[in-house]
Amino acid sequence: MQKIIKFIQRLPFGTNFIVGLVAFKAGFKGLPVTYSSSEHNKVFSDEEIENIFADLDEKSVAAAKRFMKRQLAVPYGSVFVHPKYFFTEDEQDEYKKILSVLKKECRKYKLNFNDIGPESIYYHHGLRFAPDFVKKNIAGKLFADIGGFLGDSALVFRHYSPKKIIIFEPLKDCREKIFTTLKKNSVNNSEYEIVPYALSDNSENINGMNCRTLDELYLSQEGTFGVLKADIEGMGLNFVCGAEKIIRRDRPLLSLSIYHNAREFAGIYQTLKSWDLDYHFEIKSFSPLTTWGEHSLFAYPKEWIS
Repeated sequence: MQKIIKFIQRLPFGTNFIVGLVAFKAGFKGLPVTYSSSEHNKVFSDEEIENIFADLDEKSVAAAKRFMKRQLAVPYGSVFVHPKYFFTEDEQDEYKKILSVLKKECRKYKLNFNDIGPESIYYHHGLRFAPDFVKKNIAGKLFADIGGFLGDSALVFRHYSPKKIIIFEPLKDCREKIFTTLKKNSVNNSEYEIVPYALSDNSENINGMNCRTLDELYLSQEGTFGVLKADIEGMGLNFVCGAEKIIRRDRPLLSLSIYHNAREFAGIYQTLKSWDLDYHFEIKSFSPLTTWGEHSLFAYPKEWIS
């Protein structure tokens, strides 16, 4: 199959032809593809996934397998799929359930519905449906919103009594939009800080972005991090490696996207596991009816469990 796809792609309008085939099989409706948009991304087998996530619960492993099967079903070069072709009735029912809430919340926060996904506004990156003991242990601490985008995550994080929300966003346009969003919602300047850096595993300039490590920036500063949320377009593993000391010291809740590429998908969990942190780990999907599902590794210290 992959040989046929590559042959078609070399033809004039080949990629569009593949898109058309996928759309035809799916019913002529589309949603964008993320993980499989790179031909270099590794698609893991069920056996490999069972080995990578051997210590996780069955639901998490099943979610990882389902995610990966959907990457196999979408050929490299295609950009559209149909929800009925990929998604279960439960997922479609969940989307219907959250849709009205999502629209209502977007109006409340003065956000464009077409710009925002349920991962922030509905699921709160996992915090909305987290156990009460999780919410208790993160209150009064610093929240790191890594990949601030439009300020949507910062808005919902305010529900959990953070000491302050530190928003990391290297793109100037996004920083301006974050400021505008928070101002529209009457968020006091003392509640947040916008930091113009990308977080990685070392200090360097990548594609015009100034990168720093979280350890470098905050290890010597006062304050304890209660939440580290990162959705940074495939650089999640780099961020984690540059935050080891903070994670070990503060033992925060982690909500880390793992759907962008193979390094995130397998590497983040394997790295954290190798540190022997004694954390509880789960894989959660925060976006029904997308092929990537906004899958995140959601984790917190086991001593919080009560």
